[in-house]
Amino acid sequence: MEKLLSVLGNPGEGDVRGQVLTAVTQVVGGDIVAYQTIDQANGRSEQVSVPDSWVTREYEEIFVQHVPKHPLFRHYLRTGELDATRLSDVATVRQLRGLGIYQDFYRPLGIGYQMICRLRGELGVSDILVFNRGGTDFTDTEQQFVRMTRPFLANLVDTAAATSWFDTALAALEGIDDTAYGVVLLGPLGKIRVTNRSARLLLTAYFRRPGKEGDVLPEELAAWLAAQGHTPQPYTAARGARRLTVRLFRHHASAALLLSESTATVPAVRTGVLTAREQDVLWLVTHGRTSAQAAHVLGISTRTVEKHLENIYNKLGVTNRAEAATEIFGK
Repeated sequence: MEKLLSVLGNPGEGDVRGQVLTAVTQVVGGDIVAYQTIDQANGRSEQVSVPDSWVTREYEEIFVQHVPKHPLFRHYLRTGELDATRLSDVATVRQLRGLGIYQDFYRPLGIGYQMICRLRGELGVSDILVFNRGGTDFTDTEQQFVRMTRPFLANLVDTAAATSWFDTALAALEGIDDTAYGVVLLGPLGKIRVTNRSARLLLTAYFRRPGKEGDVLPEELAAWLAAQGHTPQPYTAARGARRLTVRLFRHHASAALLLSESTATVPAVRTGVLTAREQDVLWLVTHGRTSAQAAHVLGISTRTVEKHLENIYNKLGVTNRAEAATEIFGK
C-alpha cells in the first residue's frame, strides 16, 4: 500500500486516470493495463493504457463490436457488481476461446487472462481498471489487494472528477455576460450532466431530439463534439431568423458547452457585402456589445474586432458603427 501511495503522489495534479494507471501497473502488473470508461448500454468506450502501442481504430471497433458478449461485461450487467473479478471466475478457458472477442481481439494481442475492477459509475457509464496477461492468471493475493485498494482509488477518482467539474463550470461561467446564455456541463463520453434553463430552451428550439440530463447530446452536437481537436471551432445552426452558436470549453477529461443565440440575421440583399465574420462583429457591436465583449463572444482578440470594423467601414463607405448599422440593418 505504501508503494501505491508513493506512486500516486498528489491526486490533484494532472489527469488522475494516468496516476491511477501508473500506480496499479507498478504494484499489480500485467502485460496490458488499462483505465477504461465504458457505456454499459452500447459498449462505447475510451481508454488510457500501458503500453498503448496496440491501440488502433481497428482494435477499438473490434472491441465495441464484441464487448456485449464479454463474460465479465455480462457478469456486471447481471449482478451490478464488478469488484476485482477475474475472467476465470466467470468463464472457463473453453468458453472464452469460443467467443469472437477472444479470436478477434485478445488472441492477436496475446491475452489469455484478465481481471477487471469497477471504480465508479454515473449516467450509465463506468470507470474500470482492466488487467491483462498472457502467461499466468492473476493470483488470489493480487485479486484481494485490488479489492482492498478499490475504495481508496474510487474515492480518488470521485474527488478528481468533482474538482474537474467545478473547474469546468467556472471556465464556462467566466464567459457569460448575458443571462440568455445556456450552459451544458458534459459527463463521461459526452453525456449531459447538468444544463441551465436557457440551455434547455435553446436545445429544444434547435434540435429534434434535444436530450436531457443523463442523456446523450443531440446527434448533430455529438458529431461536432467528436470532431473537435485541440482548437475547437464553434458549432452554428439556423432556424428562420435565429442562429445558435455553441462553443466548447475543456478541462482535462471534462468539458462544458456555452450556447448563445442571435435573434436576427442580416437582410439577404446585403449579405454579399460583408463576410460572415464581419456580419457577426457588426451585429454584436451595434447591439450593445463593446469591442472587448464582441471579441470574447467570437473567440478572437479585441484588435481583430477593430480590424474587422475598419474593413466594414471601408466596404460600406462609412465612418462609424451607427452608419454601418444603418447600411446593413436599416437602423
